[in-house]
Amino acid sequence: MATPVVRIQPTKLPALPASTTPEQRYWLSFRSPLLIHEHASVSSIHFSPLAPHDFAITSSTLVKLFSSKTRSVSKTISRFKDIAYSGNVRFDGKILVAGDATGLIQVFNLSSRAILKTWSEHKQPVQVTKFSPSNLTTLLSASDDTTVRLWDLPSGKSTSTFLGHSDYVRSAAFLPTNSTPLIVSGSYDGTARLWDPRQASGSVMTLSHPSAIDALLPMPGATTVLVGSGPVVQVWDIVAAKPLTVLQNHQKTVTSMAVSSSSAGRRVLTAGLDGHVKIYDPTSWKVVHGIKYPAPVLSVGVSPDEKHLAVGMVGGLLSIRTRSSGKDKAKVTDQDKIFDMIAAGIDPITGRGGKKEKSSALKRRLKGIDYKGEGTDIVAELGYRGKKERSWEKTLRKGRYADALDAVLVPDTLPLTTFTLLNELRYRNATRTALANRDEITLQPILKWLVKYITDPRYVEVIVDVALLILDMYSHALGQSPEFDGLIKKLHDRVSSEVENSKMACQTKGMLGMLLAAS
Repeated sequence: MATPVVRIQPTKLPALPASTTPEQRYWLSFRSPLLIHEHASVSSIHFSPLAPHDFAITSSTLVKLFSSKTRSVSKTISRFKDIAYSGNVRFDGKILVAGDATGLIQVFNLSSRAILKTWSEHKQPVQVTKFSPSNLTTLLSASDDTTVRLWDLPSGKSTSTFLGHSDYVRSAAFLPTNSTPLIVSGSYDGTARLWDPRQASGSVMTLSHPSAIDALLPMPGATTVLVGSGPVVQVWDIVAAKPLTVLQNHQKTVTSMAVSSSSAGRRVLTAGLDGHVKIYDPTSWKVVHGIKYPAPVLSVGVSPDEKHLAVGMVGGLLSIRTRSSGKDKAKVTDQDKIFDMIAAGIDPITGRGGKKEKSSALKRRLKGIDYKGEGTDIVAELGYRGKKERSWEKTLRKGRYADALDAVLVPDTLPLTTFTLLNELRYRNATRTALANRDEITLQPILKWLVKYITDPRYVEVIVDVALLILDMYSHALGQSPEFDGLIKKLHDRVSSEVENSKMACQTKGMLGMLLAAS
């Protein structure tokens, strides 16, 4: 039996939006993206635990407080002698603490921006400052001088100094316990240490890692800690002192982590220098969504009310996405329904389509093929019932490439069909053969098609290849035929117009970049 002829499949153009999961829809509802250009890398983002959940971003020598209602700067604290780090708002929303590159720690009143307290015991940059989640007067700091310290606001000196790390300490946090606060810190020496202020030695547990630690995240419940070491995140059970799992979804160093409680349950966010933010379900530690940003990410934060997602990047980019609500949320829901219908093959206007049942003819052919007992061979021979070949496909199969090209250049042929054939000729290395031995009359249809569709980004790659081939083969004919010369001039004019448009777009982009940088 001869092998049936298989028709050439149309070239696939960019696909329609795919069906999204409920989890993806939730994170895609963080829309209205606002991109702000700061003067230097945004190293820290911290949302105030108190409503309306304003947030502090730390960049260069400034700590700026953004309003969650207007997404604009409401206060700027600039009283730093050098680069500032880790602006952190206390859980009552009244004061803020930050360190700087000189080793100085300063506490500010957010209403008046007055300095309430300063400490200068650290001798190298203070990379981390954080308030206790349960005590109004307790805070911690971690520094490049390898120490971690506890502070009490009324005191003029640190109340505890934890020694044990042998390299920079770039991450530290309180464990969310109701009793005496425990502290976990991560260092460039590859260790994460658990500290208990009640013990003289301080360190009660050491978790070893293969590379420097840049990010830590204690989970609610205080029994699990996420440690970002290079491009991997290890999930530690600190009760059993063993890793639960290793997350290896980033390609570069993980720089920041955050936890949120979405409508689907608690979620963990990790951000890295690969420009990705990954979102995990902590019940299975599988990635449920991901977001790509235009630059390496240094900091990430989600507001406690799940309304804002803020991301700070290298180079000073700050992205703020706000979750849709009200009419906007209903509009997003309607769009998701339309995408689901399209993915299922259903026309969103008529409601027709979807999965098709077996045709009645196929049912009749299968009727009577029943099981007749063990050892009986059942063979159902269904003849090939594919669609009939089109004329250009027959000529293409027979190697008559010029005839196939002429067949798709008639006026009523869809542009996608012509594009499919040109792609197939290029695949078979037969484009030159299809264009060879033509005169000014037989060249006109292909040139007209090129002129018409050369500005379509879906076809431009193939069209440029064909146009260059025609110029290479027939440049000697210029000046001999008015029709041929006229089409070449039209092609030249269309290309020139596109080049001018591209130049204007680049100029506009440059002006917008300068305006954004100035603002």
